[in-house]
Amino acid sequence: MAEFQLWLQENRKQISIDLAAGTVSGIFNCLFGHPMDTLKVRMQMSKENFWRSIIKIIKHEGILAFYKGMTFPLLSVPFLNAIVFAVYEYSRRQFTGYNDNGKPMTYFQTAICGGISGSCAAMLACSIDLTKCRLQMQIDNAHKLYKNPFDCLWKIAKQEGFRYIFRGMNATQQREILGYSAQFATYEFVRDQLMWLQDKGEPSSHDLLISGGLAGMACWIVGYPQDTIKTILQCEMGTKTRRFKPKFLDGGFIECLKYRVQSDGVPSLWRGFSACMLRAFYANAIGFYAYEISKNQIQKFYA
Repeated sequence: MAEFQLWLQENRKQISIDLAAGTVSGIFNCLFGHPMDTLKVRMQMSKENFWRSIIKIIKHEGILAFYKGMTFPLLSVPFLNAIVFAVYEYSRRQFTGYNDNGKPMTYFQTAICGGISGSCAAMLACSIDLTKCRLQMQIDNAHKLYKNPFDCLWKIAKQEGFRYIFRGMNATQQREILGYSAQFATYEFVRDQLMWLQDKGEPSSHDLLISGGLAGMACWIVGYPQDTIKTILQCEMGTKTRRFKPKFLDGGFIECLKYRVQSDGVPSLWRGFSACMLRAFYANAIGFYAYEISKNQIQKFYA
């Protein structure tokens, strides 16, 4: 404990920089990525394709419907992203501290650091996703069950029980650990290869954007089936009519997975994947670029 407090005092400045840059990244990621996330959730909960889902939303609810449920993510995702990058950078420094002669980290070690940051992120992401999904699924604007994210959390806790605020935690943990492991390892690998191919000491803006975009896609490729199960679990309402009840510590994950595969087949786990991939590339490209640029600017300011 004493060693950690000493490390915290010595690295307070760097932690502040990581948190601030992560916050900026989260804001840009949320603003640019939420419309496609809404489309992804709608496709996961229906059998409609990409274009039909877009037309249906615009026709019946209007263009602003793509931003349903964005308030809570916009308020919380920057903070969540700050934690992800801060934990990732902290984990990296632990590895580099143990490496002999300052050797660079391996991509496997990078993946481990990403998994650690993802596990920490899941503790907050679960409830954020719960409110986001419930609000995104409110199709009838005339009879809204939830007025806002906080009203949503309150009604879930009151009507379904406090523990249901963390509905889908098991699926969220799986998604975040696997996703962030792939994301950070891919980002470091692609960035390094682009710099090596062009024989440059520092990555260019194009390098950062491409690396961030491909990293985002890698994140969702390994975590998308878990996200589909999480969405189904979280969009189920009421305790009496709930089909997928928690067994052991899986939160209903296995039961829901079996039901989805048996009723609609394995491909149904990938509904909404096209919208997710589109969002994953451009939103994470912008997010990583914003992180690197803001981090450099803040470090110059402190220097």
